[in-house]
Amino acid sequence: MEIFRPMTDPVPPGVASLLARKREWHRLQARQPLQEKFRILLELQRQELPLLVRQRPLRPWERPWDITP
Repeated sequence: MEIFRPMTDPVPPGVASLLARKREWHRLQARQPLQEKFRILLELQRQELPLLVRQRPLRPWERPWDITP
């Protein structure tokens, strides 16, 4: 059985560093222009498509958009 520590416990130094880097990465992502965010979204959809197709037929709303940002 896993024991969960209360949120008041100090965060280990390695984990604190990872959380800080993750927070900074999210800040940088949020500052990107909308066109770049949209390009990333389409790229992730294209990467996921083969995985979905192997598992089951695509639903109508899962078909990829044939556009470029």
